[in-house]
Amino acid sequence: MNRTINILRSILTFRLRLIMFFLILIIVFASSSNFINLGSSSSFRTEQERQSGDTLTLLRTHEKMVIPMSTSVDRHKAHPQNNGTDYQSKTSSNSDTGFEARNMNNWITINHDIHSTRFSNQTTINKENVAQLKVKWTLLNDVAIQDPPIIIGSNGFVQDDSGAIIAFETKTGNVLWRSEIGSGPTMGLTFSNGIVYAATGYHSTVVAINLTDGKIIWQSEVLGDPKTGYNIPTCPIVWKGYVIVGSAGGGDVSTGVGTVRGNVTALNSTNGKIIWNLNTTSGQWVNPYTAPKYNSGANDWSGGSLDPETGIVYMPLGSPSPNFNATTRQAGDLFSNHMIAINITNGKIIWAIPFVARGTVLNVNVPDTHDWDTSWGSSISKVIYDNGTQEKIVIGHDKMGNIVAMDAATGKVLWWNTLGRHFNTDAIPMPNGSGEIWSYGIFNFHAVDNNNTLYIAATNRGLNYFTDGGISGHRVSPPHTIELGLRNGTIAAMDLRTGKLKWQLPTEFPPRVSPLVTKDVLFAGYVHFTEKTRANGHVSTTKSGVILALNKENGQKIWEYNINAEIGQVGPSIANGILFVPTEKIRVDSKDSPRHGGSIVAFGLS
Repeated sequence: MNRTINILRSILTFRLRLIMFFLILIIVFASSSNFINLGSSSSFRTEQERQSGDTLTLLRTHEKMVIPMSTSVDRHKAHPQNNGTDYQSKTSSNSDTGFEARNMNNWITINHDIHSTRFSNQTTINKENVAQLKVKWTLLNDVAIQDPPIIIGSNGFVQDDSGAIIAFETKTGNVLWRSEIGSGPTMGLTFSNGIVYAATGYHSTVVAINLTDGKIIWQSEVLGDPKTGYNIPTCPIVWKGYVIVGSAGGGDVSTGVGTVRGNVTALNSTNGKIIWNLNTTSGQWVNPYTAPKYNSGANDWSGGSLDPETGIVYMPLGSPSPNFNATTRQAGDLFSNHMIAINITNGKIIWAIPFVARGTVLNVNVPDTHDWDTSWGSSISKVIYDNGTQEKIVIGHDKMGNIVAMDAATGKVLWWNTLGRHFNTDAIPMPNGSGEIWSYGIFNFHAVDNNNTLYIAATNRGLNYFTDGGISGHRVSPPHTIELGLRNGTIAAMDLRTGKLKWQLPTEFPPRVSPLVTKDVLFAGYVHFTEKTRANGHVSTTKSGVILALNKENGQKIWEYNINAEIGQVGPSIANGILFVPTEKIRVDSKDSPRHGGSIVAFGLS
């Protein structure tokens, strides 16, 4: 009996041990599975990359491997009011580019879209009804506004020259909120995934803003030393978890001598942390041990464009310092006055094309001593040739009036053209001056449409360049000009495939307004000015702005309107059947009239 009981106990003990063994196996297996899943969620491939199939995941920054993070910001959801479109925060693979159906009637960045086309698919305003445009409302502001508002649904957002962001209703112009986020002037705003991104000028940071209330979601670290003149004016480029900005060096330094060396920086769109930083000066001319600190410049102050198919960013870089004396940079001044193509995943330069340099696109006797400045953006277009073949090209230009088309993949120059008549452009600054130099410089963004056409405005400018001893210098404007020698100009349409002119409209005054193309209409403008000589011989100048609508096929003027204020040089935007025109200081006709620093003037059909 006892033996039987012992046998049963043994059997039960064995079974219990067996059950415990299997339980332990199950627990171990479950734990292993959880470990594997946790490992996948924190692996080098982020969620955005698993969805998009992007395998370029490791970025090198300051010798550390950095993993791009998802741009999901569910805890900061910001839905535009009365938008009618669901802009819930999405993964970064769904970044807004401006070409989506949901953005057909929107204007998501200063040049409309990530290609910087300044082309809108809106269908409300066309050449048949554009002459019926009337002022619907005016938003008055204490500070000048040079950038067009971005338009998301029924709301608009604009940054003024103090750096403040203003949200308003597009139907009425009523202000919804105002956010003081930095200083200015800056080049404008970008929208993506329910968030507005902005630079802060001399605060030298970038911020992400909630659309609903204007509150800051995150602010980056300071990206450069404002005490040296470093600032960030560029309109951010936002794509797949990256926010790309460039820098500037203190605006127009009157002596032509600065110390800020340019850079382009990529930030994480979720938290603003630096992913990579690219110094845009390179070579012996900026060697920290042998070169003077005033050898600097090559800033990307105007921003550029991005190709979502390749992840390549196209950035134009400004002139070198010293501006008017090349003595210390005779051996070359990379990468000033270049268009550069950057791999967005690692910040490496893919190709770089100099515009004004010896033996290159524009052959000159000495390095740039005129601040020709390859600037005012870039655009990306797919052109279709007569034989049916396609090519992707990048357009850039400079303040000398050179327009260059480059192969987007290689940088090969496909064509270049120089607008207007040039006079004495080979003369260099001297103690007694260079003599007057005239050229049709480009001081604003251009526009491109899907019909192989480039639209551009060039301003005729005259200046006399002087050296002042040492490395400094200055410029003198001739009579009957405004600002830095601006006089008159031309608005032109060019074939994107060849660079040949399709039509050209001369303007009596400086056409310093970035064109906008939509439907069959080209919007442009100019700065009208009048001069009055007083009894003491002093000449006073009164300026205002004229907005134009042209037939985009032949340049024929269809409509014009004097706004009574200078039009912001970044130009207008259009959405919801309304043309939004930013202005600088508003002209007043009497001492009793109210004075305002700037405005948004909204035009709609009557």
